[in-house]
Amino acid sequence: MAIRCIYTKKEERMNPFFANKVVLVTGASRGIGRAVALAFAREGAQLVLAARSADRLAQVESEIRDLNSEALSVPTDVTSPGAVTALVDAAMNRFGRIDVLVNNAGIGKVGGIESAAFEDDVRRTLQASLFGMINVTQRVLPILRQQGSGTIVNMSSVMGRKAFSRFGSYAIVMHAVSAFSDSLRQEVASGDIRVSVIHPALTATDLLREAEEAEMPPPFRHMTPLSSEDVARAVVAAVRSRKRRVVLPRTANMLLLGEALSPRIGDLIATALTLRPIARLLGMSRGKTYHETILSHPKPMKRPG
Repeated sequence: MAIRCIYTKKEERMNPFFANKVVLVTGASRGIGRAVALAFAREGAQLVLAARSADRLAQVESEIRDLNSEALSVPTDVTSPGAVTALVDAAMNRFGRIDVLVNNAGIGKVGGIESAAFEDDVRRTLQASLFGMINVTQRVLPILRQQGSGTIVNMSSVMGRKAFSRFGSYAIVMHAVSAFSDSLRQEVASGDIRVSVIHPALTATDLLREAEEAEMPPPFRHMTPLSSEDVARAVVAAVRSRKRRVVLPRTANMLLLGEALSPRIGDLIATALTLRPIARLLGMSRGKTYHETILSHPKPMKRPG
């Protein structure tokens, strides 16, 4: 009888929705991608991990195995169609299906529109964050259609709905990700394929580690970032509850609502967020700043590829 009770409690901890589901995560070697992979592993999912760094992927794979979940790591440059084909083929050969695709790989650059590097920043960010997403989605979507089910999660940003100064190149691409997600959601609406787009505010990842604090968009200089784990929990919840769009934190919805009503209102809210008391009142500046948080983390070693 005692053994039976223990078994029952263990089974209750497993979420039947994700048990043995196959989740493919791009940009899985660190930051949000790593946190998303671990969050799904804790729910019993099997993981396919994609990123350029083989060493860091191997480390995340080991962490997933420690959680008693199965993982396959495939070093991948999502901007290469050949590499993406090899990734998806490896996933299918190993698991035979893909239930959830999390398009997380990408980069971001800070700089004013008059900067000499601005045009190049837009091109590079488009290639990594948008065209990489398109490459993977186009390869996975026929599999989901054949299965008759699946979920695609695209990582955008609050910047995908409201741009801030000095982050124009990133905002351009995140708006494109939002548009791609909205279009894709309607194209697959006739079946049981779901599309979720996630819009986090500033998050404590290495995305802006190289940017000087003075170069950051003004509201970011005193804003307390979300943790990667905060975003990962939101991704898992979005897949479970089939949410079309998630904005983090919830208070950021006020900014997006203001922008939807009038660009003037949106700009006024963005300007107000440059004032720390206002940001604190809205719950967006109640701890360490981005640079205080990220500089307390070890700097990742640069590796070839």
